[in-house]
Amino acid sequence: MFDRLVRMQHFDLPTRLLDVTINPLVALYFASAEYKEDDKPQDGKVQALFLPEDRVRYFDSDRVSCMANLANFTADEKREITAVCKLDMAEFNKQDIVKRLLWFVRVEKPHFEAKIDPRHLQHPVFVKPKMSNRRIIAQSGAFLIYGARRLTSREVDTDLRLSRAIVPADKKPEIRDQLERLGIHASSLFPEIDKAAGWIAKRYANRGV
Repeated sequence: MFDRLVRMQHFDLPTRLLDVTINPLVALYFASAEYKEDDKPQDGKVQALFLPEDRVRYFDSDRVSCMANLANFTADEKREITAVCKLDMAEFNKQDIVKRLLWFVRVEKPHFEAKIDPRHLQHPVFVKPKMSNRRIIAQSGAFLIYGARRLTSREVDTDLRLSRAIVPADKKPEIRDQLERLGIHASSLFPEIDKAAGWIAKRYANRGV
């Protein structure tokens, strides 16, 4: 299921995933994109997330499979799963809605033990993806996958640390030029032929070619 979510994300469909990168220069490229509000250029931001090791998983892990298969449920069903996450593990796994989740997981993992830890469905996890997608490789990409529980504005994910750097709007063109000298540009980050062609056309537009 996780691979399907990645493909959906690639084509801009809404998913449980958030694109991230492990390359700070790639992050800086996206943060230096031109963005306006009320015709006024806006600053960009680079945000660095620091998560403990137990919140880092590979794409084929059991925990990621459980979280990804939440996509098979309606919004009401996800709320039901969130509600029963308060139960201990034994009671949690007796719930019909959890048995349905287990069924979806075992479709892709037939040998998965018939037991889901409710704690594993509640908080975002950093996922190292399969390197089978050219764009993921080019962007040093990874994902955050979100669980069943949505934190309120008053709650804090105490396991997560965040560091933020501001990219001033007036410095964005200069930053893009410097990144291009380092080989970080639209053609290198979006290897699809149409994206590369668009970058080449834009680059030479003012050169009379």
